[in-house]
Amino acid sequence: MLHTIQQAINPHDRYQLEIKLDYELLDDNKTNYRVYTYFFLPQSLGISEDNYQKSDFYRDVQNYIRLKTPTLDLRAIATQDDSPLTAVHRIVNTESWQQDSALKTQLINHLKLLSAMLKTAMREHFLLIYKRIEEAPDDAKIHRIIHNLVETFLTETEALAASYRTLFGEFNLPGVDAEIFTAYSLTDEYISLLIEEAAIEMYEIVEAHLKNTKREQFMRRLSARAANESNHRRAMGYGSVLKEDDDNETYVFRASVLKKYAASVLYLSTAVRREGRGTEQFLYAIAAGLSMIFATIVAFYFQSLYGNLTLPFFAALVVGYMFKDRIKELARDIFSAKLQDRLYDRRTDICSLDGKHKLGVLREKVSFVQEKDVPRPVLQSRNKDSFADLANAGFGETIICHAKDVVLYADAFAKVSVDMPTMTGLNDITRYDVRRFLKKMAEPVQERPFLLNDELTTITTHKVYHLNLISRYRVLKPKAKKEKSHTGVRVVLNQKGIKRIEPAN
Repeated sequence: MLHTIQQAINPHDRYQLEIKLDYELLDDNKTNYRVYTYFFLPQSLGISEDNYQKSDFYRDVQNYIRLKTPTLDLRAIATQDDSPLTAVHRIVNTESWQQDSALKTQLINHLKLLSAMLKTAMREHFLLIYKRIEEAPDDAKIHRIIHNLVETFLTETEALAASYRTLFGEFNLPGVDAEIFTAYSLTDEYISLLIEEAAIEMYEIVEAHLKNTKREQFMRRLSARAANESNHRRAMGYGSVLKEDDDNETYVFRASVLKKYAASVLYLSTAVRREGRGTEQFLYAIAAGLSMIFATIVAFYFQSLYGNLTLPFFAALVVGYMFKDRIKELARDIFSAKLQDRLYDRRTDICSLDGKHKLGVLREKVSFVQEKDVPRPVLQSRNKDSFADLANAGFGETIICHAKDVVLYADAFAKVSVDMPTMTGLNDITRYDVRRFLKKMAEPVQERPFLLNDELTTITTHKVYHLNLISRYRVLKPKAKKEKSHTGVRVVLNQKGIKRIEPAN
C-alpha cells in the first residue's frame, strides 16, 4: 500500500461492500493517482459481459467524495492554536462577532469540524492502542504499554468537554442567532455521544488487557465518564439517550443525523457526466461521411456506365445504400472500441461546496478483462490455488476491472483551507451492491448425512462463494513520487449477502 493512499474495505451492511480510499495531496501543484480494482468472480455466479453491462455496474455503485478530515491528536484538539476549539474561543472573544456574518459562518464551520476531527482523533487513538496490543510480545506486560494511552484518553476528553461547555453562556444569549445556538447544541450532543461510546470501548480494552492495580480504578473512571455524558445529554434535553425497555429509535436516528451534520463541513460538490461525448459524435460523423463517400462513388460510377433511369443503375443504388448502412455501423463499432481503450466512461468534476474552486477530477471506467491481460503483480496478489480452477471447471474466473484516475489541484486546496485547518486530501468512498451476484447462489445452509460412531446423523454445512478484490495503486504525478503497490481482500458471500471479509491468501 502506498503511504500516500490509505484503503479500508468493510461491509457497510449485508449487501453493500464499502471501499474507502484516502488520497493525499503531494508536494506539487498537481497530484495524479491511478487505482485499479479487480473483481475475481466464480463462474458459477453467472456474471458475464452479456448480462452485466457497464450501466448495471454503475447502478450498483454509489460514490461519496469529501475532504479528508484534518488530523490532530486528542491533546492537540483541546489546546493547540490551529484546533477548531481554539478558533471557536477566539471568535466568541472577538468584539461584536454576533453582527459579523463572515465570523458567524466561520464559527458554524469550526463547530462542525471540531466534532468531525474529534471522531478521527479518537479513532486514531484506539488504532494505536490496538496496534500496541497486537505487536506486543507474549511475555510483555500490556498494562505498561497502554497505561498512558488510557490515562491520556480520560484526561484529554474531560478537558475538551469542559472547555467546550464553558462556551454555553456565550451562545445562550438573546443576540445570538438561532442557527448558531443550534450548531453549538448539535455539536455538544455529538461530542458527548463520541466520548460515551469511546469510554465504553476503552472500558472493554481495560477489562480485557489490564491486570495491575490500576485496572479497577480505570474501569470506575471510564464507567463514570460514560454515565456523566449520558446524564449531560439528559439534562440538556437531547434525545440521544439510551433507555431500557425501549426500541431506542430516537437514539439511533439522532446519532446518524449528528454524524452527517458534523461531516457536512467536508462535503464537496460533484458533477458527473459521460466522458468523450463530443469526440464520439465527431467520430460517428466521420463514419457517416465514409459510408456516404462509398455510396456516392457507387452511384456516380454506375450512372456514368449505364446512364439514368436504367435497371442496373437502380440496382447499384440499392446495393450502395445497403453497404453504406453497414459501413457506417462497422465504422461506428471500430471507433467505439478505440474510444473505450483511450477514454473513460464518466468524469466527475470535484468542486468546493459553493462551486467556486475546482479541487480535482475523478475519471472512471469498467471493463471485463481476460486473465492474460491482468498485470502479473495483480495475479500474484490474487495467489490463486488449483482449487479455484477446479471450482470454475477450468474456464478461469470472471474478472471485472474498475479503473479510477484521480487528479488533485494543490492551489485550489489552499484556497479552501483559508480560515480552516489545512486540507490535505480527499476521501473517496465507494459502495458496491453485491445483490446482483447472489441471484444464482445455492442455499446457504444445507444438511448432509454423517456417520458418527456407527450411527447415521445429520450435520449442517454452509455454502459460501469467494469474491476476491485486488487493488493496484499508482502515483503518476509528481514523477519524483512514482511508485506502485498492491493489496487484496477476500469477500466471503452466501445467498444472504456478505458473510465476512478476510485478507487474501
